[in-house]
Amino acid sequence: MDRDRVEEGFAGANMSSSTYVGSSDGALSKQMSQMSQTQIEKRGSSNSSGSLDAHTRPIKLDSKGLPLVPQPSRFTDDPLNWSPWLKWAVLIQVGFMAFLGPYNAALINPSLVLLSKGIGVDSKTAAYTTTTGIILGGISPFLWTPLTNYYGRRPITLCAILLTILGGVGSGVSPDFSALLGTRALCGFGFGGMMSVGTACLNDMFFLHERGAKTGVYSIFVTNGAHVAALIGGFLGQAEGWRWDYWLGAISTSLSFAVALFLFPETLFSRDPIFLSTRTRTRTYFQLLFDFKGNMIPGRRLHASDFLQSFKMLKYPSILFPVWYYAWGWTFINVMPAITLATIYSHFFNLKAGPIGACLGISLMIGSFLGEFFAGKASDLLMTYLAKRHGGKRKPEHRLYLCTLSALFMPAGLIIFGSTVSSQPSYLIPLIGLGVGVFGLQIASTTLYAYVSDCYKPQTPESGVLFNLSRGLSFIVGYFALPFAGAVGYFWAWFTFAAVLFVSFFPIVSLMVWGEKWRRKLGEPNFHRYL
Repeated sequence: MDRDRVEEGFAGANMSSSTYVGSSDGALSKQMSQMSQTQIEKRGSSNSSGSLDAHTRPIKLDSKGLPLVPQPSRFTDDPLNWSPWLKWAVLIQVGFMAFLGPYNAALINPSLVLLSKGIGVDSKTAAYTTTTGIILGGISPFLWTPLTNYYGRRPITLCAILLTILGGVGSGVSPDFSALLGTRALCGFGFGGMMSVGTACLNDMFFLHERGAKTGVYSIFVTNGAHVAALIGGFLGQAEGWRWDYWLGAISTSLSFAVALFLFPETLFSRDPIFLSTRTRTRTYFQLLFDFKGNMIPGRRLHASDFLQSFKMLKYPSILFPVWYYAWGWTFINVMPAITLATIYSHFFNLKAGPIGACLGISLMIGSFLGEFFAGKASDLLMTYLAKRHGGKRKPEHRLYLCTLSALFMPAGLIIFGSTVSSQPSYLIPLIGLGVGVFGLQIASTTLYAYVSDCYKPQTPESGVLFNLSRGLSFIVGYFALPFAGAVGYFWAWFTFAAVLFVSFFPIVSLMVWGEKWRRKLGEPNFHRYL
């Protein structure tokens, strides 16, 4: 790779799409004061050149004439100033890393019967291999995330990828069930780190008005990891044996590692105005890749309390309520089909592992891609449109209006599936319900991720940990979904799940009404102030 060509990606990346305006313009100053609904935005607008004087410095605008949030610094190694191609390269990578988490966990799902026979346990016990990885993937970000804020996104992510590969290879060669559980735990611990870095990198690189579309790209990777795994895992297990489901995960993750070595520069960047005013060094692309110590933020210390910072975010309704709603949506729309469809479709339609995986993967992928078509860019456009109607003030709560669609489509999908799976001979009709449900989940994922990032950008990694935890806890649905359906019937069971999911949306409605007021009252978290 030509290093000089790569380093061209730093200079002047945003000059063509934005404008500088002096702060003496009274109308713009008024617009900026209206825009600064959080301390994050105030800080972002106060450090574009590293000076401490925010009133004598030009303000950079986006293509719509609204101030950029946050304001980029004058340094070319600032991720906000990177060229579009480099930002996209990193975005695709962290999206693929997030994809690999559910993908590694779920590849074995269609082949669990083969695994149980091959390793000498019943199929219910064999499913613990999946839940073990999911649990560790949900818990491990509590360790990984503070490390990424201290040592940097890149070195910690590379370590997490290596552990995931090691766990995948170990799973494929495990001689017994105990060894398999241990290696699945190692793999889950690793891919939890891979999944925890994505939203942090996204917010390091993109402005507020770009985050909806870019978050949509990221979330579609997250949502579809398990779907692609279901599509591949069943046929691969039938053809080559269950061990290859694990080896394929390790091979796919190795590809991510090879690309990240050369195309995943450090995105951690301090926006502390005092630090920027005295900063003289601009890092080269090579240094962003391999100068691990030089990429750390000077003066930052790692404390034991840093590993509990995520829980502190739960006191903010703008974090707690989205995590709550997302947890229910992910559980019933994404995880429940993955865990139950093999049993349901083998019982009612006598399908084998390969066709079941295809049914699951194709229906969910179609729904999620259609959902993203309506979600990502739409939330950015809606936010910009409403900002112009409110004097240039971009409110994070404006994104949540689009989320209302998810409260309609997700329950509808569950009801369609529950009402048709046992009442007619075609296995295709219930799949429409799966697609409708994941259509709504994709809208919810995109809008909620972007919303929490807009509200508390410096604390995005901690918010991401909570979203990962909610996904990690979703495994519990496997313990009650099918027994409940056996007791009351599939229609009433899935109707109950739909009702729970619909009611869980009510706190999101409260954020639309009072979210801005609550954020002002509670103030800003007192950590990571200048990330």
